[in-house]
Amino acid sequence: MSSSNTAGYLPRLVRYVWAEKPLILLSISFGLLGLVLPFVYPMVIGSAIDVVILAHPHNGIVPTYDQRIHWLCVLTIASAVTAVVWAVTGYCKGHFTLKLGNRIITRLRVDLFRHLQTLSLEFFARQRTGGIIWRLIHEVHEVAHVIYAGLLLVGFDFLQLIAATILLALISWKLALAVLILLPLYVLTFYFLNPRVRTSSEVVARHAGQISGNVQEQFTAISLIKTYNAEARETARFLHDNEQHLQHVLRQSHLGHLVGAVSELLVHLGTTVIIGYGCWLTMHDPRLTAGDLTKFLGYVGIMYGPLRRFADLNLVYQNSLASVRRVFRVFDIRPEIVDAPDAIPTPPRDGDVIYENVRFRYGGASDQSHVRLDEDASPDGPGPWILDGVNLHIRAGECVALIGPSGAGKTTIASLLPRLYEVNDGRILIDNVDIRDYQLAALRSAIAIVQQDAFLFSGSIRDNILYGRPDATHAAVVAAAKAANAHGFIARMREGYDTLLGERGIGLSGGQRQRISIARALLKDPRILILDEATSALDAESESLVQQALNRLMRGRTCLVIAHRLSTVRRADRILAIQNGRIVETGCHDELVALDGLYAHLVRHQLPLQAPDGEAAVIG
Repeated sequence: MSSSNTAGYLPRLVRYVWAEKPLILLSISFGLLGLVLPFVYPMVIGSAIDVVILAHPHNGIVPTYDQRIHWLCVLTIASAVTAVVWAVTGYCKGHFTLKLGNRIITRLRVDLFRHLQTLSLEFFARQRTGGIIWRLIHEVHEVAHVIYAGLLLVGFDFLQLIAATILLALISWKLALAVLILLPLYVLTFYFLNPRVRTSSEVVARHAGQISGNVQEQFTAISLIKTYNAEARETARFLHDNEQHLQHVLRQSHLGHLVGAVSELLVHLGTTVIIGYGCWLTMHDPRLTAGDLTKFLGYVGIMYGPLRRFADLNLVYQNSLASVRRVFRVFDIRPEIVDAPDAIPTPPRDGDVIYENVRFRYGGASDQSHVRLDEDASPDGPGPWILDGVNLHIRAGECVALIGPSGAGKTTIASLLPRLYEVNDGRILIDNVDIRDYQLAALRSAIAIVQQDAFLFSGSIRDNILYGRPDATHAAVVAAAKAANAHGFIARMREGYDTLLGERGIGLSGGQRQRISIARALLKDPRILILDEATSALDAESESLVQQALNRLMRGRTCLVIAHRLSTVRRADRILAIQNGRIVETGCHDELVALDGLYAHLVRHQLPLQAPDGEAAVIG
């Protein structure tokens, strides 16, 4: 990315910095004091050499022994006071600067997390989860180095460089000019090498995010990897990624240290000039004393400090700039699904649902949800139509089942209702109001989804049930668990509702996780319920318990059911057969079987009739 684009991101970062004005004032105050204090020691040492040691005449008067002792005491006390003040200043400067940086990191990370939550599912479907986490955690932290190494430290160093240059010129403008004549070489080094360092840093950051995404994916699929004996293949893949990353890091290190090496060369050449030309001037110009030359060496050392740090910090700074670009690029991706300015704040009351000529395809949104996060990746174009002219009316309290082959659009129809995705054409109404006219929070508060793979968070069982309504009482939690047939197995656990679960509910069976998910939905008390293959992955005993809980959950609610079991389909008030994004058949079980169309075909080949022992059959 060009430096002009980087310059566009920096003002946005400065706004975060400027919001912490008290800390900025403290950091700058102690930074300026720390900038001045280093100049005291060369001045003290130079004066000690001229006045105390060599007794150099001042205005033609040679100082007496008592005067020399007096100046020795003054200079010693001044040096001691400077040491104490310098220590306090160093602590305060470091503490307040670090506090400033971490305050900014915290605010930036929270803002980025909030922004990510506003983006549609389409965005997350097209990004690597590990890459998003890498930006949220690591790269936001790297942004802090722009504050330490750029906005503050470089600024103080630049002022110190100017101050040192002025003091050098006051001692001897000839010698100062001889030293400063090397600075253009320093500038040229940065001019030619910095763009390469910046590009290399961007490649390293991007590749690190890719590795993070790969690792996250591999550990998510660890059971599959073990089942297919793919450990060696995945290790080889990880090794290949790390070897590539190593090459990128080595190139970045080569360029960064090349800048540092040239910087050190110029610093030592400057010292050589002082030793040679400075001694020659001292020999031929009586106004330039040994103490003056000592001060000059001290001030040059101070001047070379910033020059050395510019080189050392350059690599860190370029890494941080790459992170600034990558973090704010996420902010540049605008959310597709937002509240209308005059959106209705109250949720739907009845649950009457209408789909009017709804069309949808992935990547067809008008915003940037389908843009890739990496700058060198092209945006994805729109895909084929997943839904093409869906018209559907689900009356309040009615249960409608969707059935069809894989990829027909069943889950997409359900996902559009809570605006997890946005329709491209047509509209969806609830209680005769376009769902886009409801506030998102109000719309989604009226809808609950129970999926086949019930997701549970790390934490207690109580917290997972309360996710449906965080302000609910313990009695309400227990009532929901009883209605979901979950209270029995929860009560048998040693910690009961306070039992801690592992990631994704590890430690519970599929049926137990599903019943906790149903309890969560019951506690939410939604007007509209979406069941996405909620019992298709369960054994007969678990399905019976879950189905009883679902029957209680569905009672009196508008239900949209995506099912693979004939028992679930036959309990629906109406069945819709979906094919190629269209509703091709509608009716009850007997009516659709009599039509001898898609539904009858699925019944014969994928939905065998109920077995004599009452066990529900499974599609596929």
